[in-house]
Amino acid sequence: MYDCLQDSYTDFSFAVFDAVGRKRPLSGSLTASPLSAKDYLHLTDLAAFANDLGYRSELCGSQLTVCDISLTDALAINSRFGADLIISCDLRRDPPAQF
Repeated sequence: MYDCLQDSYTDFSFAVFDAVGRKRPLSGSLTASPLSAKDYLHLTDLAAFANDLGYRSELCGSQLTVCDISLTDALAINSRFGADLIISCDLRRDPPAQF
């Protein structure tokens, strides 16, 4: 798991390979919500940024979800918008890695 606040990770490898030797990246959903009402506009900025990266996003109330995002792009979003938004990301690999 990657902890954005501590900039650390545990219990996974992001260089996992499939049966034919291709890298299988982690992917999942990233959710963001504003720190305060005045930060709501940052959600639309994030949606536009995610769209430019080729991701689909869904706005539901005051929470934006970016679908099927990679670890690298999730970290880029956290770096760019982390000061203004509460960002959470759940990344997984199918099938799960065995330890």
